[in-house]
Amino acid sequence: MKPVTLLLGIHNHQPVGNFDHVFRLAYDRCYRPFLDVLEAHPSMRMALHYTGPLLDWFEKEEPAFLDRLVKLVASRQVEMLGGGYYEPILAVLPDRDALGQVNLLSQRLRKRLRAEPKGFWLAERVWDGGLPKKVAQTGLRYTIVDDSHFMHAGWDADALSGYYLSEREGHTLGLFPISKDLRYLIPFRLPEELIGFLQKLRQRGGGVVTYADDGEKFGLWPGTHKWVFEERYLDRLFTALEENADWLELMTFSDHLEAHPPAGRVYLPSASYDEMMEWALPTEASKALHDRREELEKEGRLPAFRSFLRGGFWDGFLLKYPESNHLHKRMLDVSQRAADAAQAGAVPFEVTNLVWRAQGNDVYWHGLFGGLYLSNLRHETYRNLITAENRLEAAAHGREWIHTRVLDLNKDGVDEVVISTKTLGLVLAPAYGGGLLELDYRPCAFNLSNVLGRREEAYHRDLTKTQAEQDQAGGPPKSIHDQVKVKEAGLERVLVYDRHRRLSFLDRFLAPDSSLEDFDRIDDAERGTCVEGRYEMAAKQPAKRAGALLLPMTFQGEAELEGRTFPIALKKEYRVMEKEAVIAAAYRLENVGKASCRLRFGVELNLTLLAGDDPQRYYEWAGSGRPRMRERGCVAAIDKFSLVDAWHGFRVTLCLDRAGDVWYIPIETVSQSEEGFERIYQGSALLASWVLTLNPGEGEHFDVKLEINEL
Repeated sequence: MKPVTLLLGIHNHQPVGNFDHVFRLAYDRCYRPFLDVLEAHPSMRMALHYTGPLLDWFEKEEPAFLDRLVKLVASRQVEMLGGGYYEPILAVLPDRDALGQVNLLSQRLRKRLRAEPKGFWLAERVWDGGLPKKVAQTGLRYTIVDDSHFMHAGWDADALSGYYLSEREGHTLGLFPISKDLRYLIPFRLPEELIGFLQKLRQRGGGVVTYADDGEKFGLWPGTHKWVFEERYLDRLFTALEENADWLELMTFSDHLEAHPPAGRVYLPSASYDEMMEWALPTEASKALHDRREELEKEGRLPAFRSFLRGGFWDGFLLKYPESNHLHKRMLDVSQRAADAAQAGAVPFEVTNLVWRAQGNDVYWHGLFGGLYLSNLRHETYRNLITAENRLEAAAHGREWIHTRVLDLNKDGVDEVVISTKTLGLVLAPAYGGGLLELDYRPCAFNLSNVLGRREEAYHRDLTKTQAEQDQAGGPPKSIHDQVKVKEAGLERVLVYDRHRRLSFLDRFLAPDSSLEDFDRIDDAERGTCVEGRYEMAAKQPAKRAGALLLPMTFQGEAELEGRTFPIALKKEYRVMEKEAVIAAAYRLENVGKASCRLRFGVELNLTLLAGDDPQRYYEWAGSGRPRMRERGCVAAIDKFSLVDAWHGFRVTLCLDRAGDVWYIPIETVSQSEEGFERIYQGSALLASWVLTLNPGEGEHFDVKLEINEL
């Protein structure tokens, strides 16, 4: 029987913006003990990958860890993989950024670890046919993808062996296919089962098989630290591989590449691993795909159909989550402006590096882990982009400025209005209810509108199936893919979904007897058409007058009350101050019908101070007791209402020219994480409202203002 060659790769990553205690926990429970076991088995050969944020943390907190890696590289026990420094999805970056990030990590590996990378880790194994050309200038010769990529191109996963060459415009790249069977065996099954699997491969004629997966599965995923280290799974695994060395060979990827020709040539579709492609689908399609797979599996027909059952591709997240698309397009916009300034010699490399920090993939998608749902990661991404913008605009405009651009920022076919001052960054969306899409407080590099909407996820239906799952006693832990846990009871009652995006200065028409309870499901209570209307700008560009920028918009809408429809003309004029952190909207509502109507008109605001239960973030009004952001309530007949962030040192005050009711509720989502289903505070929704009687031909005026001040 022919021998089997096993290629091992371990990918380790923590995103920019993750909490320091998470880095420390990952180091103590995963990264350090893994290296301890690896050093005790010098015959084990493998590739290791650490992303830039991890290397930065090691250098600062545990430099001896990097010294240990230097020795492993020198002994040829370990080869280091390159990749994008901040773990971006290379396929959705401009070429200049993709090349820059890959080269930055390669330079770091050469300088600090004395390692010359020959291949690279492909973030989330997101493959696109243009990658061979995109990375050609880096000199890297191979990457690692999944066997499912090959299956969807018509290949038999069981027949894959070694590596294959792909090409674009004459630029070639070697591709090693990861065995999905191995991904589910290691570390979740006994080492003997892995040896049995490899022996079957030997009996079929041998070959070269690849295992590559997240290092966090070895100690950081729930239940794995006890299994992998305390119960010595990893030590037993390495021992089992050593005991079968007479027929089982361990090699590094680059050594195999140097010693053997490719097994063939391949062209792959845009793809990622199976789970990722399912997560990227719209929710209903994701549920349908999951159900069809389950049906075929019960019937014993899944293997015959597996190659033809695939999900979407990574870019689908940009459609599924408008917040992700907005963040991505903001990143592309700042990237281009930074590149233009760098070419003119106007900014240092630090500005480009801020953009690269904002390109880490974790925050742009969601699947098994929190990702996009984690407000601290979104905040850090925006913080880097806003800081880069501050540097760019200070260099371009001097000490004070007010600058306007009208462009299709989100690449959705309609224009947004981007306004910049020294203290504020604004994105107004006439086509989305004339709302305020983004509000940045620049002195703190803080995006106050960083609020994620509540939407259905395919896995939400699992909440109705189980409310808890206990770890099995003894033996290996289950993969996260097979666990259903909840971090608190009753989460199914939190499942409320929004039909509108969580913008600010959204115009609401409600029944006059509406209450705070209606605000939680305001889309169901809505009686008007303005919130989803496409507002018309009175001019192509805002007008500057008396130290302010004026942007008037209009919309011909209607309200349906008590079975009757009332036409209403609405004019909303935004006013942005040049020297103050103030944005205001002057409203005029006019009943253009023939009958009187009574309604509650409200202006909805969606803002975040990041933490829902921190005593340093709270609401404030005359006589208030500083309720926290996760609380809800109603304050009647007031003209000032504030959100205070004592941690960052600023106050956001809602000012009304005529007293109205202010309702406030938390926006909370239910999402998956490593620990199970959890509730996450995403921001706060406010509604300033007035009960009005509008007679035919008559109107009402309001002035609603947000002002931000340092504490």
